[in-house]
Amino acid sequence: MSLIYRRKFNQSSLSHLVNDYMGEMIPFSKRIEKKRFLIPLICLKTIEWSIYRWYKSPVRRLYGVKRNELIYMITKRCNDRCSKCGIWKTPEPDSERIQLKDFIKCLQSLHNNLYQVTITGGEPLLFMEDVLHIAEESRKLNVPMIVVTNGSLITEDFLVKYSNFEHILVVSLDTMEKSKWNKFRGRDHYDTVMSNILLARKILGDRLKIQSVFAYETIDDVPKVKTFCDELGIQHTSQPYMDFGGTWHDANASSLLDNDMACAARKNICVYYNGDVVKCFDHLRIPFAREPLGNILKEDIISILSKKRTTEITKLMKTCNLPCKWLSCNVPEPQFLS
Repeated sequence: MSLIYRRKFNQSSLSHLVNDYMGEMIPFSKRIEKKRFLIPLICLKTIEWSIYRWYKSPVRRLYGVKRNELIYMITKRCNDRCSKCGIWKTPEPDSERIQLKDFIKCLQSLHNNLYQVTITGGEPLLFMEDVLHIAEESRKLNVPMIVVTNGSLITEDFLVKYSNFEHILVVSLDTMEKSKWNKFRGRDHYDTVMSNILLARKILGDRLKIQSVFAYETIDDVPKVKTFCDELGIQHTSQPYMDFGGTWHDANASSLLDNDMACAARKNICVYYNGDVVKCFDHLRIPFAREPLGNILKEDIISILSKKRTTEITKLMKTCNLPCKWLSCNVPEPQFLS
């Protein structure tokens, strides 16, 4: 849901109303597969749009109820040296990290608007205790949570504690070939990760998911990972390779994807390890969105999201057609909550 202006402070013109309405309805209509339901669903969507446009609650007026994902890049540090990724090459110093309480405050301010919290990195489990505290708070606030990990630091103690909160754990797995492991991961811990996956399946059950990156280097590997997941009854997803400083190559998977799919990055509220807030972690591709919207150490998250610049970037995200729109964080529907 797009940001809503305060009418007395920033009176919306008719053209703004029309553009805002069409910007919401056109992407929505493209996601309706059964066209006989198009008119009824558009009518319902129009009612929803009208309610949230003029609803008086300041938080819900911004984004609607349970419509957003809060994504926390808890660190850029990683114990792996994956060739697909370059985030690990520039680890942040301790002096640049926000405290756990700062993110918890952000989560508490937004929880009525969130369908999901995602913790990513780097490798989140380098800060395992922080992850567990966030998981506990998310559970109290009734917000589902996902942690994306390389799987090498998983312990039985962590899994038992994490399972109590009924959240989801996603393990990255791009090959079943031990001979390729060192080349892909830069570390010799194939047996450890595979053992941890089996342990996680035993303790977490269906709340364990596996995700692969589909690249030129993994064309032959991803189907084998899916077969492995099918045999264990683990949900598997894959997403196309994007250049985040790695050395892998695009497998031209975009030609197989729905190019008309609307980018849903506008639903995202992304927080960096230092407290900077952006709408998408791939924001550097968009000149207008390169600079952070604000920092939660300096401003309240609601104030940051209420800025005019945030509104403009949110509107821009509606028509964004960069290839990163196919990443799991930018698709319209949650990938792992079903």
